[in-house]
Amino acid sequence: MSGLAHIFWWLAFTVAGLVLQMFLPRIDALVAGVIVLLQERLYKSMLWILPLFILLQEGLGTRTFGGSILWYVVICVLFLVGERFFNSKTFLFVFFLSAAVGAAYYGLNMLLAPLQNLEIQSQDLLDSSIVQTAVVICTWVITKRLRPGIEEEEE
Repeated sequence: MSGLAHIFWWLAFTVAGLVLQMFLPRIDALVAGVIVLLQERLYKSMLWILPLFILLQEGLGTRTFGGSILWYVVICVLFLVGERFFNSKTFLFVFFLSAAVGAAYYGLNMLLAPLQNLEIQSQDLLDSSIVQTAVVICTWVITKRLRPGIEEEEE
């Protein structure tokens, strides 16, 4: 994929993710993009995409102040650790990773809420964590189908 097409694809992905986030408040729909970047080992692209995602999430208020940086660091660490046990381009890997992301969503919100004197409803947070897990799986599948450049796994 050429450089300009690559940039436009990621900008379109970002816009689509933000539209999805309008319908699912408090959910990060851009996580699948980070997973795809890590799967494709596009670390140079991460240098401009990840700060864009962080700034957007901070501005949208998806995470408490400063939590977006920690959120994406946790996602990258979960990916790198999980990659040691599974083939990172399979659905099974993304399924387990999304479950871990859902648990991280719950844990980070429980950890960061007291710092801003926010009341946490445990059941609402648990529901949002489950939705975050489902969103990661669904957006990854859609992104994998639409993204040129992801090689299909050969059995």
